[in-house]
Amino acid sequence: MATCQPAIFNDMGKYQWYVHLSRGDGADLGAIKSAISDCRSNCDALGINLVIGLGPTLLADLTDDVPDDFQPYHTVESIDGSGREAKGTQEELLLWMTHDEKDLVWKAQWDARMALIAGGMSVARETPTFIYGESLDMTGFIDGTGNPEDEDQPAVAIRPDGEAGAGGSFIIAQRWVHDLVAWEKQDVPTQEVNFGRTKADSTRLDEQAPHSHLSHVELREGETADASKPKRDEIARRSTPYAFHDGTVGLYFMAFCKTQAPFRERMDAMYGRNGQVRDMLTDFSNPASGSYYFAPSVECLDASLA
Repeated sequence: MATCQPAIFNDMGKYQWYVHLSRGDGADLGAIKSAISDCRSNCDALGINLVIGLGPTLLADLTDDVPDDFQPYHTVESIDGSGREAKGTQEELLLWMTHDEKDLVWKAQWDARMALIAGGMSVARETPTFIYGESLDMTGFIDGTGNPEDEDQPAVAIRPDGEAGAGGSFIIAQRWVHDLVAWEKQDVPTQEVNFGRTKADSTRLDEQAPHSHLSHVELREGETADASKPKRDEIARRSTPYAFHDGTVGLYFMAFCKTQAPFRERMDAMYGRNGQVRDMLTDFSNPASGSYYFAPSVECLDASLA
């Protein structure tokens, strides 16, 4: 049986670091493979949770075990004239590290990126994040309430044996930017209707407004957010907030799924591209970056990086 990368489901440390990289002209694939391999060994020795995500181009250059329907992330534009969009910034490699000690995470990602830069890659972007309160988003709502139970998440997120990419998982990685000033001008009941949950304890509202966030991301066998129907195409979320020194704040949205299509379906719904009204949350938050990756199994990584 193929083994998923364990850090996908490990308890996250207090601090996370996301580093996105792509190859430049003349990049040395052998040096890149060696750098990734050394990063795995270093993180293992230090007890740092590490997930390696590969974009479509790099995955195809490292292995023939490529899952079906692996598409790059393209900007998702609303079609209602609002100008809202989820920006696409597809890169080739994602390193996601977490640990309770920020200095360990920083040093591990620094050593990895220096080795990868020497191999001809460049850092497109990075985002350090942190746990806020009891898994709160900066809007004050609890993040991840809709996740499947822990014991059910592997079936949701990991490709089963016998399929291409067995033991691996599709990733969506987005940096959402919040307009907290505008969000906090709303009273709490309005925030709750827009979100689809209560703010204090994240209880799901019995009636969902057509523009609520849950009406767009809670997929059901029937209309979205119809609680009388069973859920389908669930995802495992691992999102955390960030705050930059210039005052920019938001949520780094990270999620895993055994297929990629449910990510695309949710994004089309949120931006009103599937006939639904646009998700009201996009009046207050939108992605400044977005990429799709695939996290290969441990066995696939071992063989690909040898």
